[in-house]
Amino acid sequence: MSPTATAQRAKTKQTAAPPPGGYTGKLLRVNLSRGKVWTEAWSPEAMRDQLGGVGLGAHILWKEVPAKAHWDHPENRLVLATGPLAGLPVWGTGGLTVVTRGAMTDGATSTNANGFFGAALKYSGYDSIIIQGQAKAWSYLYINDDVVEVRDAAHLLGKDTWETQQALEREHGLTGHRMSVYCVGVAGEKCVRFAAIHGDYGHVASKNGCGAVMGKKRLKAVCIVRGTGALSAHDPRGLVQAADDIAHDLKTDPATSTLYNFGTLPGVTNLYKLGVLPIKNYTTNLSTVDMAEWEPAKLRAGFDHRGHQCNACGMHHCHIQVIGRGQFQGERVDEPEYEGWSGAGWTIGLTDKEAVSWLNTRVDRACVDINEFGWVCGWVMECMEKGYLTEKQVGFRLGFGDVNGAYRLLQMITNREGFGDLLAEGVKRASEKVGGEAAKCAVYTKKGASPRGHDHRGRWDEMLDTCTSSNGTMESANPTFQTEIGLPGRITPFDGEQVAKLTGGILGRRHFEDSLGGCSFTFRTRIENLARALSAATGWNYTLQDALRFGRRTAAILRAFNLRCGIGTDVEYPSVRYGSQPVDGPAKEHNVMDQWEHMLDVWYETVGYDRKTGKPKKETLRALGLDWLAKELWR
Repeated sequence: MSPTATAQRAKTKQTAAPPPGGYTGKLLRVNLSRGKVWTEAWSPEAMRDQLGGVGLGAHILWKEVPAKAHWDHPENRLVLATGPLAGLPVWGTGGLTVVTRGAMTDGATSTNANGFFGAALKYSGYDSIIIQGQAKAWSYLYINDDVVEVRDAAHLLGKDTWETQQALEREHGLTGHRMSVYCVGVAGEKCVRFAAIHGDYGHVASKNGCGAVMGKKRLKAVCIVRGTGALSAHDPRGLVQAADDIAHDLKTDPATSTLYNFGTLPGVTNLYKLGVLPIKNYTTNLSTVDMAEWEPAKLRAGFDHRGHQCNACGMHHCHIQVIGRGQFQGERVDEPEYEGWSGAGWTIGLTDKEAVSWLNTRVDRACVDINEFGWVCGWVMECMEKGYLTEKQVGFRLGFGDVNGAYRLLQMITNREGFGDLLAEGVKRASEKVGGEAAKCAVYTKKGASPRGHDHRGRWDEMLDTCTSSNGTMESANPTFQTEIGLPGRITPFDGEQVAKLTGGILGRRHFEDSLGGCSFTFRTRIENLARALSAATGWNYTLQDALRFGRRTAAILRAFNLRCGIGTDVEYPSVRYGSQPVDGPAKEHNVMDQWEHMLDVWYETVGYDRKTGKPKKETLRALGLDWLAKELWR
């Protein structure tokens, strides 16, 4: 295979002074329209201000993507960013954060994946990749240290994500972890609005249609040969001590030890007990099967497991499975995360574990967001069972629990065939187009995104977070160790005022995590531990308060970007079904909409934003060191 668009060395332009530990000091720029690649120096001052990941991406969106450059415009940026801990010996630090203007909300996107991409990028000599323009023909980006090429991808078209990675491995003669590939499948090629970016067999940056952005740029894949460069830490001994403390927390603290042992699998039964497991498109919260069979150990029974850990990770989390029985016996699949069991299972009424595992991997290989697929498919199933959609409209008969029908619908969506072309727009747009009683059954936020795989009618903090966030998914973080920042350890989950204070109080923690270059699961430790690791890596004296201030600063920039794009306070609401009162289960006595306006009032006051305009207040921005943003936002 010979490169067709560009074959050149990325010219090195190093900073005058050596970068802080954990950084390479270079950003890789790619203009697909011109077939041009180059590097750009990144100053230590900017590194401290932006860190990496979503922190860097938020600045690039604000400075480089004008309001007129919608998600499908060539001037939209696709930022593949890592952070200062990526590639260092801290658990789960192969992380990748994708930042762009996304297809679901047409606003800011920040979504994370793990694996090996972040570490491979750092060893190749780059802190992040910033992609702009649109290729004239389908291309892929090849990186091997300072050789960066935009290559012809015609031979990869029509391949799913696993097939694309396998083809590139054969092409370059590299297997295992010697090359990291993140790519789109057919759904990305077809610009399905909820297309994702998939990589390293089982890791997905899934939110807000980032895969549709990549597809619109005609970029099929980015593959990085594990580089030959070295990373240093300012204080190696201090870094190892902080990493040990983080690992100790994960293994021993009751809030995280189940995650250490089983990954996200305990979520199925734990959330069911709270009424938070979404069942049959929110039509019930009661199971008809024995939930003891869904305990974590039982979810791993009957499969042949092979460990599939991410870079430098000791968690017993990711696995490749071989299905041992049933219709799909012998198929090699990726063990579903909790959201796989939810989106490919409970949301669509499917409780055959082998079938869920198989369907989850088919969704990943097609490269669509598993949550949005669940909401779309569950909506169609409910509407057909109630007669709101007909067989003639959809093209075939489909009901809850039908795995073969769900797969057929997935193929129609992926290829934008028949009714699948409308469904490829996401459940909000599809339900609004159909209208009538069908429209009332769809689960989404009025911004256009959908919730993660939970029934948020039993978890109001996440519903409030999802509806007010500026990045197309939840913007704060699960309340782990919130007492270290002065918040209560436990609240009444259906007291709107307490919920809003907690949700607003932890705003920004996830942005800090997602700017370090690691995994949100291995970063479920005290913020103080993460700040110590960052200080040891870079030589900065970074405190817990610095981390909180950084997170809120990033949230404010994303909010300002969305406001400039026309996304305001009028869409901070759930859809009719999303905000409905459960008909049964543990949360059936509680109606979130009775308290919604008060929750918004309290949340706005807590985060220091103006309730009427949605803007961060001038005094809030100045306290965060964002005087420049205050001048632009309030002029």
